[in-house]
Order: sequence, then C-alpha cells, then structure tokens
Amino acid sequence: MNKLPALEDIRVFVTVARLMSFSRAAEQLLVSPAYVSKRIKLLEENLGQTLFFRTARTINLTTEGRIVLKSSELLLQEIDNMHNQLEACREEIRGELRVSCSTGFGSAYLNPFILTLRADHPLLGIDLTLTDRAIDIINENIDLDIYIGGAIPDHYIARRIAENKRILCASPSYLAQHGWPEHLQQLEKQHFCITIKERNQASAQWKLEQQAESMTIIPNSKLMVNNGDVAKQWCISGEGILLRSLWSVLPELKTGKLKQILPQWYQTADVYAVYSRSTRSNANLRVFIENLEQYLAQYLSHQFQN
Repeated sequence: MNKLPALEDIRVFVTVARLMSFSRAAEQLLVSPAYVSKRIKLLEENLGQTLFFRTARTINLTTEGRIVLKSSELLLQEIDNMHNQLEACREEIRGELRVSCSTGFGSAYLNPFILTLRADHPLLGIDLTLTDRAIDIINENIDLDIYIGGAIPDHYIARRIAENKRILCASPSYLAQHGWPEHLQQLEKQHFCITIKERNQASAQWKLEQQAESMTIIPNSKLMVNNGDVAKQWCISGEGILLRSLWSVLPELKTGKLKQILPQWYQTADVYAVYSRSTRSNANLRVFIENLEQYLAQYLSHQFQN
C-alpha cells in the first residue's frame, strides 16, 4: 500500500456494501454509477485487494471486503464523532471575554477581527478595552491582553501570534530642513526625535538591531506622548524622527508622507497574546487566540516580508 485510502472511496465502498448495489448506492449518494465504480476500483487498487465478487446481476463481499467494511464503518463512526465533538465545542463558545489592547493596534486590527469572530460565534460577548497605559490583567480582571513588543511579566503566559517590527521614519519636510541621518548615534544629539510612552514601551531609550548587531541609544526627544497616532501626526508635521510599527506607518510610507530612514535598523516588537490562565480550561480564550493568530497571518504578517 503506497498511501492511505481516500476518505471518499471508503464512504462510497461502505454505501455499496450496505446496499449491495452499485446503482442504488449511486442514487443515495447523488452521483453516477460510473463514479461509484471508479471509486471502488481506486480503493481496490490502493489496497491491492478485490473487495467484491461481481456477476451480471449480483455482487457479494469477498473475505477481504468484509474485513475492510468492518474497519471502514468504525473509521466513519469515529469521524462522525469528531465532527459532533467539534460542533459541540463550537456551541460552547458563549459568555463574555474581557480583552485589552493598545488604541492603535486595537482600532486597526482587533476591531475588524472581532466582527469576523462574532459572525462565527454569535454567543460570544467581547468586552474590549483600548488603552495606551500598562494593564494589570489579574487585578483588572482581564482575560487577554495583546502586547506589541516590550517586556512581558514572567508570571503571565505569553504566546507569540504575529511578527512585527518598528522602523525609523521622518517626514520629507523634516529631512529637507535637517538632512538625512547617516548613523544611528546622530539621533542622540544632531536630530530631534518623537518618543512614545505607550503601555510597556520604553520611551527613554531605543534598542535597535541589524542582522546580528544591536545598539541602544537615548533619542534626543523634545516631544513625548502616550498615544501612537498623535506621535505619527507630529512626525508627519515635521517635528522629528519617530520609531513606530511598520503596520502603523505603512500607508504614509506608500503615499510619501513619511520616509524610512536608516532602513537597516529596526526594533523587533512581535505581537503576543498574554493571559494568566491556561486555554485548556477556557474555550472562549482558546478560540479567540487561535482565530486572531490566523487573522493576523492573513492581514498583518505579509506586510513585513521585504
């Protein structure tokens, strides 16, 4: 046997064996008799066994056919059980899940994701908190916090769900007035920077990397804010150089409102699902995280493929 039999071949075989008729099996399956004959032939070739004795008017199972029928019925029963359990699991997704995230990422990604999730799980309620301050998920009774980079407390459970990185950018007007920086160290004294004290992001210093090299600088910051969108508007207005997630500034990079500077340098800031209790005991939490990971793989991860 070179490979496992196709499930469709097994289903057709079991139907024929129960009815002892190719034509009646075709009627029940809503297919042609030729299709039934083809699937039985493929199954026999795959197994290397003759499953039916055929005459002009009747068919009967061979000894090998009876063995295959017994095992096939058990297999189909297990598959039906699996589908029933999955459906039951789906129906158990109900109640409320408290989720928190930063304002920018939450508005851009969690908002549309939750709408798609609700379409599949209408009994699941979401209490979403968008804030740019640090969250204590235990004391604030939060089931799930979405982290964008930064340090994660050791007593939390963290699951990486998407790739993300922060890049350096500035507006054309700033670059025309102050010039393009050639070295990372120039951001400490020769250039003006905009820093963000957002959630768990360290604003006093920027740690960046390129390939195997890393460097930490203290940016020359004259403007600081706890909201990434405000910081981006300041950057677009020519107030300074900004370190911001690519997903946030990608539209402005495409239109030319912002330019990436020192493109070899970046800051890793992957997206993590952070929670305090195992997903094994919380179906709502598990479904939310797994579906969010799939959603971000489709709508976020491709942006970071250079």
